[in-house]
Amino acid sequence: MTAPHELTLEHPVEIDGTLYSRLKIADYSALTEFECHNAPRVILSLAKTFGIPRRVIRHLDPTDAVRAGDLICNTLDDFTNSVR
Repeated sequence: MTAPHELTLEHPVEIDGTLYSRLKIADYSALTEFECHNAPRVILSLAKTFGIPRRVIRHLDPTDAVRAGDLICNTLDDFTNSVR
């Protein structure tokens, strides 16, 4: 079972001997500065938000990358709706 702002990867990524099987939002303040106007900025923003190296984001399976993006969008929606 995962927490509300957590994602279990269908295709875990191993980088430098560390296995990343789960992504969890580590820095909610990074969401306020999330940039999505080009691929390098999206990768950097995802890495900052999840508190992981950019290499992990670059090695994500495409389906996991989409799910990570969906998690970010849904989290932003949750926060936006909570202040309305």
